[in-house]
Amino acid sequence: MKVKTPDIPIVELKAEEGASLSSGSLRLYALPYGCVDLYNYDPLNHRCAVGIMVATEYRRQGYALAMLKELENLDTSHFSLHTIFADIAATNTASVALFRKAGYEECGRFKEWLNIDGRYIDTIRMQKLL
Repeated sequence: MKVKTPDIPIVELKAEEGASLSSGSLRLYALPYGCVDLYNYDPLNHRCAVGIMVATEYRRQGYALAMLKELENLDTSHFSLHTIFADIAATNTASVALFRKAGYEECGRFKEWLNIDGRYIDTIRMQKLL
């Protein structure tokens, strides 16, 4: 499970020993860069949500994109995925751009979904069919 992107090292996602998405969520580590969370796994419809965290010093260097691309190479012998989706604050333009670059498409919007500092903002749902 390795991805090579220009000007950055290979990023490999690894779960803790014995961890599986079949429990409903799975954290994959790409140390020291950050991690990817798969959650809200729906085994009937073969989909789950994705969240990504990148350590401050590695942001805007291509690591997040490499980690998202690496998801497509996961060993799915113990579970099946057809769709991965992300819910992103509409004000988080960097994250929206990242997911677009990774091949995700906007498929919906939740109006005034998040309350951030007393202000309601929309959430954009983006998905990728595998």
